[in-house]
Amino acid sequence: MEEIEPLLRQYDLTLEYGEEVNSKVMKIYTNKGPYVVKLLPNSIDQQFLHSYSSLRQSNFNQFVPIVLNRNQQLISHYNGQNYYVSPWLPNEPEDEREKRHQYLFQEMARLHKQTEQNVTLLGHEVSKHYETYVKELEENKAFYEAFVEKCEQKLYLSPFELQAVTYYIEVSRAIDFSIKKIEEWYEKMGEKETSRISLTHRKISAHHFLYDQNEKGHFINFEQARYASPIDDFLLFITRIARTTPVQSDDCVNWFYTYQKEYPYTDEEMLLFLSYLAYPHRICSLIKQSHTYPYTELEKNRKLVKAYWQFKNIEYVVMKLSEIEERKKREAEAAEAKATNE
Repeated sequence: MEEIEPLLRQYDLTLEYGEEVNSKVMKIYTNKGPYVVKLLPNSIDQQFLHSYSSLRQSNFNQFVPIVLNRNQQLISHYNGQNYYVSPWLPNEPEDEREKRHQYLFQEMARLHKQTEQNVTLLGHEVSKHYETYVKELEENKAFYEAFVEKCEQKLYLSPFELQAVTYYIEVSRAIDFSIKKIEEWYEKMGEKETSRISLTHRKISAHHFLYDQNEKGHFINFEQARYASPIDDFLLFITRIARTTPVQSDDCVNWFYTYQKEYPYTDEEMLLFLSYLAYPHRICSLIKQSHTYPYTELEKNRKLVKAYWQFKNIEYVVMKLSEIEERKKREAEAAEAKATNE
């Protein structure tokens, strides 16, 4: 505790007591109340500072602010390390898990909406991305197919090979679905000259959404934030929470549409989102690198099974979202036809 006292003097804070939350975060009690001291990677760059500057300039204020030091800087350098200090929030909501996540994604939608920017699409960016992505999908599908054909020529298969052969049809169909959606996206983009981006958090979770004494939620941990397509936050969130045993996550579907009510994706964003989400990238990577892994057969097989569980969890969400979007499309077309006839 005594070692950080010189750091705290940069904020005119006197340390009374402190406790370690984890290896990077310390809760401190001072003469001016409780604060958090967080250690940052030495590689932290201007992107982090730019993200916080964008937050402060936007109308979005549901984030825990960083306390400026005596030099009016966000980051303090001490003993060769980078730190920042922010107020400590009690984070003691009485909300159930469902209500807490509904609130989180309402605020995430507001974050994206209030930091939205339009960017010009230069040259052949759309066609280049489309061609590169489709090429990757087709190459991975072809590699997987060749791997399966080679396995089928063997009399005995290893556990990894047996699982890989078993999963091939499902993975192949998922890749075909992903290609179909990216083709629809490419057609929709047409001659579009602009696209929208927002400040994306990139580590969205209930652990990074804390409540103050008035039970208002605030985002923390913007170290990886950057401007990107608003679909990125939900892609990263679903990919992360899907790394479990098999489960049908209707909650995730509900949270997605909570977000959509506040800040709906465009038709193009929805197609791109479904294409990215459906792509079983983790399984394809394991198959492609199966001969170079320094793992035992048991470890390789365990990784493949876990990747398959993640794929199936995501597949359920993709199918539910696709069904809902198709139904909405049919209803809109029917309403338009009815209005035309009248």
